[in-house]
Amino acid sequence: MDALIFFAQVAGTEPVNENLLWYYIDACGWVFGPTFLILSIAFVTLTIMNWLAISRNAIAPPEMVEQFQAKLESKEYQEAYELAKESDSLFGKIFAVGLVKMSDNFDAAKQAMDDTAEEEVMRLEHRVGYIGTIASIAPMIGLLGTVYGMIIAFSVIARGGPPQASELADGIALALVTTQIGLMIAIPALILFEVFKNRLTRLLLELNIQMENSLKQFRK
Repeated sequence: MDALIFFAQVAGTEPVNENLLWYYIDACGWVFGPTFLILSIAFVTLTIMNWLAISRNAIAPPEMVEQFQAKLESKEYQEAYELAKESDSLFGKIFAVGLVKMSDNFDAAKQAMDDTAEEEVMRLEHRVGYIGTIASIAPMIGLLGTVYGMIIAFSVIARGGPPQASELADGIALALVTTQIGLMIAIPALILFEVFKNRLTRLLLELNIQMENSLKQFRK
């Protein structure tokens, strides 16, 4: 922060702490600024989507699963199908497909359920993976900004003669600000990527156990 204030004062601008946001926007320029903005919006959007999708109620709601298994035990298959069909959970989607195929044979129903589960799980894993991609891309863009800013600063020196402090400050500020913003995006993205990945693994394990318990009713 002290370095930013120093370079801003050398360049003859207002102190950074009075208008920090505008200083960051101005330092990033029209290339890195919109790029970081797009990454930030995508990161926030994916975080909200994953937070809603990777939850116990979205994967296998305990009350719904309990009611579904009770319907199977009492051989109320039509009611169990309606319950699964009306549910937006992953458990409901899988068994809604399986119960439709159950009239053919058990193997066909099991295959349909496996295909549906694989498709839905892949969709969830890809969505989590996009956060990991942002965590990898953001610091690389920041590093690119660092290199570009240093090139600008050294090109001023390479022209010969006493370099203008404002021209040096522009290049160095670009290098520092892009590095900082890249890390500010990447660090929380990496943390949330690991959190969502571990959470999804645990919930899918619980889903497999609940599916096996429900399938036992059909095998009987």
